[in-house]
Amino acid sequence: MRGKAAIAALLLSVALLFSGCSFAGLDAQTLMHAPKPTGTDEADIQSLLDKTAGGQLTLKYPSHGEYRSAIIRHSMRGSGSDESVAFYQKGDDSTATNIMFMQKDKKSGKWQSIGSFSNPSSQVDRICFGDINGDGSDEAVVGWGSSLTNAGVICIYYYDKGSMHELKLNQSYTDMELMDFDGDGKDEIFTASVTVGDQPATAHLLRIKNGGVEVMGTAPLDTGVTKYVSVRTGMINKKQNGVVLDGVKASNSMVTDIVYWDRKRKTLEAPFFDSESKTAKSTARNTSVVSKDINGDGIINIPIVAPMPGYSGTAADEADNLTDWERYDTDTGTLTRIVSMVINYTDGYSFMVPEKWRGKITTKIDPATRSFSFYQWQKSPENPGGAAGSQLLRIQVFTKKEWAKKSESGAYLLLSEKNSIIYAAERPAPGNAMSLTKAETQNAFELLSTE
Repeated sequence: MRGKAAIAALLLSVALLFSGCSFAGLDAQTLMHAPKPTGTDEADIQSLLDKTAGGQLTLKYPSHGEYRSAIIRHSMRGSGSDESVAFYQKGDDSTATNIMFMQKDKKSGKWQSIGSFSNPSSQVDRICFGDINGDGSDEAVVGWGSSLTNAGVICIYYYDKGSMHELKLNQSYTDMELMDFDGDGKDEIFTASVTVGDQPATAHLLRIKNGGVEVMGTAPLDTGVTKYVSVRTGMINKKQNGVVLDGVKASNSMVTDIVYWDRKRKTLEAPFFDSESKTAKSTARNTSVVSKDINGDGIINIPIVAPMPGYSGTAADEADNLTDWERYDTDTGTLTRIVSMVINYTDGYSFMVPEKWRGKITTKIDPATRSFSFYQWQKSPENPGGAAGSQLLRIQVFTKKEWAKKSESGAYLLLSEKNSIIYAAERPAPGNAMSLTKAETQNAFELLSTE
């Protein structure tokens, strides 16, 4: 986070700290001197930080995860407790990073330190909160260092007998998540690491047991992934939760790995990993689409991408591909298709492919005119491989000025409007049995979210 040279930004972060959001425009490396704050909490927190740091400090911001503030307010002990966490470097130290836990005294209303620790890393990768030891309170799990180089290391901070304590884990990672995998009411620590040197990509599931760290299980991941661009935790079907990782490979292709805890076998499973190729080749694609809950039912769906008829599958154009959104069944080890669509990232929309079109249409995009057409795919004895036939639908993007002229003809169906851009469709052959009705066309069209 880049920004200005005074710890006025400290006040901004304290004023906003309690949301856990990021602060675009703030440069932690130049935040040094703070003006007088307003507000009792802000003044107390600033005073405590100044006193601890010796009057000069540099705020440090987590670079990944849900919490991106240098100062975060989180009720770690529940029951209305009031705690805050701050990351900073002292003015004379540009290497080690400090973390301080603060608690608001219920009687005096003043903020006081309940634990301060120093880590040799100059970076904070992320901080997560969860009850990992089953005491009914949240622990803070901090990833120190840079996960981009697989150098992130983990420390757990927990409250006991009036103060915070530190437990260091000998575990590096590329991505880290907290979730209750085994249903025991406690969160486990999940880590995923890409291949580094002779160490292959691996998922680990860790838990706290008898005051120490125990490895519950490991699972192999696609060895060619260089970076995880999307990691989601949640339900992967109606009965099973897990982690879904979308990774980029050196060839700019993408794959998806699912990892979950099998409660019957008590093993960590990665079902898409192929032991022969050491990849998740069944999910390989040349498009940038990532896993998501596609229909709002709370289940993370996996994109399985195949080229449209007439295409080789090597093109990077999303619109030349059909994306099937699938749900993974952990009981049968199979995928079930939920919905199919084509995605036009260039113009920011998707179009749901109806059942009667599956395997019977192809597409063509024209960037010059910002049009996207669907054609009937026709096979014949003379051309058993098939060729594009009748045009069934064309989606066109217009400016408001262009639309004012085109809409007068009545040939186009308005689909949506956003930021002065008009999305419309033309149905050149409405009498064709393969054509869609106006309602079907409108219902199949959807603008892409900014998620």
